[in-house]
Formats: sequence, structure tokens, C-alpha cells
Amino acid sequence: MLSVIRGEDWKRVRTIVTPTFTTGKIKRMLGIFKECANTLTNNFRTLAGAGKPIDAKRMYGTFTMDIIASSAFSTKLDSHNDPDNEFVQMARKAFSRRLGFKFVLFLMAPRLVRFFRIKFFSTDVSNFFREATLQIIEQRRKTGQVRNDFLQLLMDTATEVSKEQKWETTDNEKDIASNYDGSDDGHQLFKSVTSKKLSMDELVAQCVIFFLAGYDTTASTLSFVTYQLALNQDVQDKLREEVDETLSANDGKLTYDAVQNMKYLDNVISETLRMYPPAIR
Repeated sequence: MLSVIRGEDWKRVRTIVTPTFTTGKIKRMLGIFKECANTLTNNFRTLAGAGKPIDAKRMYGTFTMDIIASSAFSTKLDSHNDPDNEFVQMARKAFSRRLGFKFVLFLMAPRLVRFFRIKFFSTDVSNFFREATLQIIEQRRKTGQVRNDFLQLLMDTATEVSKEQKWETTDNEKDIASNYDGSDDGHQLFKSVTSKKLSMDELVAQCVIFFLAGYDTTASTLSFVTYQLALNQDVQDKLREEVDETLSANDGKLTYDAVQNMKYLDNVISETLRMYPPAIR
């Protein structure tokens, strides 16, 4: 993963990953966000209509899981109503309490983690996400299917960078990712004239860290935003007014640019992040 590798390997992988988060490419995934948001609001309406209390953290957790599953692993979920889905079970297993301890240990003593080769995930979890991603990549290579998701953007960016830097492709190269064991014979790797390459294991790793970085942090932030809006009715009213005006000005459609123009929404989220930072630097 990008947070683990060092030196030239880090530089090479970062060259591939960074262009994936440009404004234009994020816009391509907006449809996924909207679809998952509609599922979330429908679930909220169902619970509210039944007069039941709402566990906001759990609701936002299923929402962020649905987004990441769809955008990074090409898997459509409704994890709130289908908690027994294999993907949901594996994702929750990945985010056990032990993971938090391992991350704290990594931040405080990274050399110790590397020396003892401490794994963040159990073997079955790692294998599940790895095989799921490799199957999707292989299917897209065979069928030519293109989808507006994070995995597709990574694949497209890798191809673009390889062309710009005159990289050639090879089908049988040993995997050099420092945080994975074994090789990926039969899977395409991108190789430069200086023997730098992007392996499929590294593509999988970026999808996994996309999951790690976005799941609990986003769910926690949305929960705290909701909590603060419930405590501060005047702020809630002002924010609702801005959202209603924005929707009216855009024929009821919530576009990427429309969201960017909602300054008060940005203020509310920024203040929440200041009060309840979900991660440390």
C-alpha cells in the first residue's frame, strides 16, 4: 500500500494513484455516490416512518460501505438490509478492534511492525479482497467492459502513465510489492524501461487502502455532522435553506459543481472536522 512502501516504489505507485483523484475523474463516479445516497435516504425514511430510533453511525457505516464496495470493488450492496452478504461480513471482519491497535502500533513503531511482519488483515480477508479485485480486472480485460469506478480509473491511469513514460507491458514478471508475498503470473504488469512496474497486487492494495481511508472516517464525520445539526437548529435551518436553493437553481439535480458551490455546507463539515477529527496526521 502507498502508506507502507518507500523510496522509488513509493514514487512510482504515487505517480499512478495521484491522477485518479483529479476533479474530472471524481465527477465520473458521481453516479455511484448518488445511487448510494438514494438508498441511504430511503432507509432513513423507512425507519422514521416506523417511528424507530435511528443508529446514525451504523446507517452511515452501511452507506460508506456501499459507496466503497461499488466504486472500488465493483460490487453493488445494500449492506443495511443485507448484512449477511459475504462482502459485508469480510469488510466488518477487516475492521475488527485488532485493526485499530495494529494501526496505532504502526504509527508509533513502524519498524517494529515491519521487523515482525505484522499483518493488518487475516489471510482469509486479504485473499477475499485480492481475488475479488483480480476477477473484476480479468473480466474487464476479456470483455472490454468499462465502468466509472475507482478501480477503472486506476487501470486507465496506469495505462495513460505507461504511454506517457513509454512503458511496455509484460505478462510474466515477479511481483515486487514489498507488502505482499508471491507473484502474479498471468496477470498484466506495467514495466518501464528502467524496470519499474505496477503490479496487479499494487492495484489491489490501492483499492484496499481506499477502503481503509474512507470507511470509518467518513461514517464518523457524517455522524458528528448529524449530531451537531440536531443540537444547533439555527445552523440546520440555514444549511437546509442553502441545499433547497441549490436544488431549485439546478432543476432539482445535485451536480458536482452544485455541491462545490455550497459554501455553508463546506463550513459545517469543516467545523465538524475541526471539533471531531477522524484521523491524525
